[in-house]
Amino acid sequence: MGDGASQPTVRVSAVLPVRDPGPGLAATLDALRATLSLADELVVVDDGSTDGTADLLRATDWQGLRTTVVSPTVHRGVAGARNLGLSQARGEMIWFVDWDDRWDTGIVETLYAARVASGAPVVGCGADLVDPRGKRRELLGVVRRPILLTGGHIGLAILDGRIRGYLWNKLFAREVLGTAPFPEQRTRSDFAGSVEVMARQATTYLLPDVLFHHVQRPGSLTTGQHPPLATLQESLRIGERVAELARVHPVGPVQDVVVDAALRRFRYREWHLAVAGTAMRAGFDPRTRQAYLRAALDGTRWRDPARILWRDPVLAARAAVLVGSGDRYPAVYRSYLTLRSVLGRLSRGGGTP
Repeated sequence: MGDGASQPTVRVSAVLPVRDPGPGLAATLDALRATLSLADELVVVDDGSTDGTADLLRATDWQGLRTTVVSPTVHRGVAGARNLGLSQARGEMIWFVDWDDRWDTGIVETLYAARVASGAPVVGCGADLVDPRGKRRELLGVVRRPILLTGGHIGLAILDGRIRGYLWNKLFAREVLGTAPFPEQRTRSDFAGSVEVMARQATTYLLPDVLFHHVQRPGSLTTGQHPPLATLQESLRIGERVAELARVHPVGPVQDVVVDAALRRFRYREWHLAVAGTAMRAGFDPRTRQAYLRAALDGTRWRDPARILWRDPVLAARAAVLVGSGDRYPAVYRSYLTLRSVLGRLSRGGGTP
């Protein structure tokens, strides 16, 4: 763990926050050594671990990889840990990575080559959501071909889902992030800290390759904590600000009618359906669940699913279920998922259930 005072310029800084990761951290460190070159660095923020993580980090053979381990005296949470790691990073580009995910070991080389070729301050690749066995559950913001987005079209891609607010499938130029971009909230701090940053850039370059695999594990932050209504409301406000940036971007604004259609899809994906889904999953008492459902239904319109259909049939179907079922949405949606699963098995030749 060198001081790096006289070392050459760092190409990519990988920022890794950890808190009580357990024995799985060793495999993550192996993967990072295989992913990062000697031109890169690793910044580990051990955010108050009590499971022997500090001993493991001290005993690790970094094999020449420039490494800094930061151990705050007060538990910061993942957002605070990322901000702290960023303050220690010296790289031209920043890669935020989580210890319990998986990735192609060529991801940094591929993304950095895209950065050099495009000159874009943000470059990203495809990602997916997988279960602990590696089975894909969902694609997360994948484009069909390499594309250089400019001006307001970056915000448009955020609204329509081609760019998602995840950090781990992107490299960010150090100078665009500022000092502490991530608000110290339990959930969605990555979204809150990144999407407006991206929407303000002149260019962003996206690759279609699915190089990062976000693992959905029982008890993880993704599955174990549900965003409060205030956090979901702030996500909606962020989306509305991104829409305004797309309309007036100095490099090239996007027509209002196009932005309006994308913002409609964003509202259903990130507000109406997200709030309704939280009401179903969070184990709320009946009164709180009903309050969430009322918030989810407020502002929905019968005509909206039809207006979404031509661009996103799956989102349109989910929106139609929400609008059509109202307060009965949890029961109706579970029936919809069951039917979709049965039809999926039949379409794959699974036979009669």
